[in-house]
Amino acid sequence: MPDQWQIKYTVNQNEKEKNPATLTFRLGLTAFKHVGIFPEQSANWDYIFNNIKALSNTHQVASPKVLNLFAYTGGASLAAKAAGADVTHLDSIKQVVTWANENMELSGLNNIRWVVEDAMKYVKREVKRGKKYHGIILDPPAYGHGPNGENWQLENQINEMMHCVAQLLEPENHFIILNTYSLGFSSLIIENLFHQTITQKDISNAETG
Repeated sequence: MPDQWQIKYTVNQNEKEKNPATLTFRLGLTAFKHVGIFPEQSANWDYIFNNIKALSNTHQVASPKVLNLFAYTGGASLAAKAAGADVTHLDSIKQVVTWANENMELSGLNNIRWVVEDAMKYVKREVKRGKKYHGIILDPPAYGHGPNGENWQLENQINEMMHCVAQLLEPENHFIILNTYSLGFSSLIIENLFHQTITQKDISNAETG
């Protein structure tokens, strides 16, 4: 078994997209038992790609702005950039952000904005700045730490995070994706979370998993 290898994924390959994008990922054996990709996320990559294309083609939004939080090695960031988005990729671990940058280069893409930061601190700062995004992607762990030792606990902080995220969404023409891996979060809890933090109008545009 090699220490490192590469795989490719063609986004939206089963649809009628005339120019599907092929992403390349460098995978590897790691001490934390991941290989650098979570294949079940490919459905989200297709969803992101399609929504950004729709924003550009149907709503005439040039370079839709996308924020990818807890972004790991960048599958969602690559899909967004391949569709023409202006992408900000944030993770608290510098090594995985470097890994994501390598995946971007392998995929023939460029100009993703890399941020090594605590996600909660960043979104609060963006709210104060009045920033808006057409797409926001969240893939938070159950537990985690920021680059300066900040604590993240999904059950304690997801409500505050979602309230901040709601303020960062463009009023019209947007999408949001939330992945949760905690056994304590059922689909009903996630649905209620969206009702509490995102307006009723926005829920039809929300993707939860």
